[in-house]
Amino acid sequence: MKNISVQVSQHDKYQVELKFACPIKSGKRVGDYHIELYFFMPRNLEVGTHNFDTEQFYNDFYENVRFQTPHIDLQNLVSDDNKLLERLKNADSYSEEEYGKLLKMFCSIAKSAMRDGESAVEKDKADAEKYLKNTEKLLLQFRSCRPQKGTSKNLELFDLVDEFLSISANSYRYKLWEFLQLSDDTEALCAQCADVTGKELNYRKQHNYPSMPYKNSDNSELLYRESTLKKAMAGILFLNVETRRAGVFLENLLLAISAAIAMAFATAVSFIWRGLFLEEFSLSFFVVWVIAYMFKDRIKSSLQLYCMNHRNRYSYDFRQKIRDGLGNEIGVCREGFSYCNANELDKEITITRNRHTLSRLENGSFEENVMVFRKKIEIFSDPCRDIFQEFAVDGIVDIMRLNVRHWTYKMDNPNRSIYTSDGKKIHKMKARRDYHVNMVLRYGERNGEDHLERYRLVICRNGIRRLQKFPGTDIALR
Repeated sequence: MKNISVQVSQHDKYQVELKFACPIKSGKRVGDYHIELYFFMPRNLEVGTHNFDTEQFYNDFYENVRFQTPHIDLQNLVSDDNKLLERLKNADSYSEEEYGKLLKMFCSIAKSAMRDGESAVEKDKADAEKYLKNTEKLLLQFRSCRPQKGTSKNLELFDLVDEFLSISANSYRYKLWEFLQLSDDTEALCAQCADVTGKELNYRKQHNYPSMPYKNSDNSELLYRESTLKKAMAGILFLNVETRRAGVFLENLLLAISAAIAMAFATAVSFIWRGLFLEEFSLSFFVVWVIAYMFKDRIKSSLQLYCMNHRNRYSYDFRQKIRDGLGNEIGVCREGFSYCNANELDKEITITRNRHTLSRLENGSFEENVMVFRKKIEIFSDPCRDIFQEFAVDGIVDIMRLNVRHWTYKMDNPNRSIYTSDGKKIHKMKARRDYHVNMVLRYGERNGEDHLERYRLVICRNGIRRLQKFPGTDIALR
């Protein structure tokens, strides 16, 4: 992986997911990346600083950071000279911790290879039969590595990995089967999918794995084990994030300056009064002092509010230390959220947003409310390379999800009735009431190219309907 990459998708009914892959540069001591995400909110959603502030944004925000899964092609993974499988056969030469690490890493690599292989088949279905054979071969080769005299902990972990790979293999086969159903002349391939998935289910049943689907069941056990095993196996790649507030010094400095300006005003009023009227203390001086203090208090509060509202333009809300499993610091991340005036946006952002006439009419004479999420990531290359020396780990993946449920509270009924006429009779039909939230994404590397992309979230009161990427908006800026 040479450059930062991004993938924006709909995670579920209410969440949009952004996945950034930041490369670990071999020739650089520190990799410095930045991300800016602009949300253009229609005025009729009534989402603004009064009901969706910084705290609410972070309450609806979720993220995790992990290493990029080492990439090995499925064909290479099942080849006879695969060194990773050879190492699995030598379980006795590893400690329990080392063997567990090796098993989990193989599981992550195998799952990633099956996923990428299925995606490739959707682009060229001529490789579908080869893909199904390779997944069968992969599972057989892995199962042949089961230790014969290993510790009970190693044997138990091997069986859990075996169960999860079985679940994953079938899930990608089902996905392939659904794709093949949309094409003609694929009956033989669909039958082959049914055959291999059926054999895999029989294998799980014979080995008493609890992750069996049943027609007359809620199958919660299957989903629970799949989710738990997925987290457990991927845990070897996940990183710890230590979060604390950022910009505390700047915040206190701005508050102190605001208080100093207010106090200077009150003191100036008192000196001017005494200088003009030469009264040490009197009722009039007392009244003037109270009034000056009132204005001083309001000036202080107003200045502090102004400073805090504009602080995020120059600082971040949180600073996060990224650490590996041993506690070693391998990177630093800073995050900030704020609102900004649409008229003050950079020209490139405004052009990418590309507001048309209907959008302007929708918001009247007002601009859209613009929310900005900023992120800066620094990756320390040397500590990262020392963690997995035997694997080609070449990047860090930052996965962020934003829940948009709070954006739907002021929306109209999602279903409405409309009418049409054929000249002889009027017909009643259903229509959906949607709202459009445009997003502009800018990302890049320090002293490198910036990329701009535009997306649109189509939302109704029941959640996200679809996510659209506008073609031709992936613009590189120097």
